[in-house]
Amino acid sequence: MERSKEIQKVVDNTAKKVFGKSLTEAMEEKVCVFCHEPINMNDFKDMLSVKEYSISGICQKCQDKVFG
Repeated sequence: MERSKEIQKVVDNTAKKVFGKSLTEAMEEKVCVFCHEPINMNDFKDMLSVKEYSISGICQKCQDKVFG
């Protein structure tokens, strides 16, 4: 298995255990991995927040709660 696929599998398994939904599932369903609410790309404050979403799958509202 490729290294990136191994990492993605670990991330997905961890997210599924912690949040009840894998990052892959959340991205496919276009919902926040944290709160499971639908993602609206217009809600993001800036490109850094969009980048964070692409990495973590966390919506703007949850990013604000997590990162302050």
